[in-house]
Amino acid sequence: MSGFSVLAAVEQSASSVQRASAASDPPRVMLILGGFEFSIDALTYNELSREASWRWSAQERIGQADLLQFTGKERRTVTLHGEAHAFYRKGVGAIDDLYDLADKATPQQLVSGAGDVLGYWVIEKFNDSTSKFLPAGTPRHKTFSIGIRHYADDLSNP
Repeated sequence: MSGFSVLAAVEQSASSVQRASAASDPPRVMLILGGFEFSIDALTYNELSREASWRWSAQERIGQADLLQFTGKERRTVTLHGEAHAFYRKGVGAIDDLYDLADKATPQQLVSGAGDVLGYWVIEKFNDSTSKFLPAGTPRHKTFSIGIRHYADDLSNP
């Protein structure tokens, strides 16, 4: 059996499993950004990192060490890294959907998988790369990374 026919058989089997499991499995949402769901059924991330910082201004004093004064918090940021495969659930097209959401350039509501509303966030960075291709040049495996920053808890009072 040639390499391409084995590949075609695996892809056909994966496609059949995808249709059967999609109909019977309940959705497992990890995070929702705007209308985009990070879930087992759409696109998952395999790494989430967050960053927060606090501003401290130094007040000079004569003959003593500077005194620090808290002047506020910076906006929180979150970075998500993940990957998609062509024949698993929504496939690599889900990354294109995420790009389209980023391209809207508007704040999006962020909701956790537990249903907690985390405020409005903006997508500041988007990166994707394709490392494996199908014979016609269609992406077989893609990775992505997005950076989001907290915009406000409420759009009426940013």
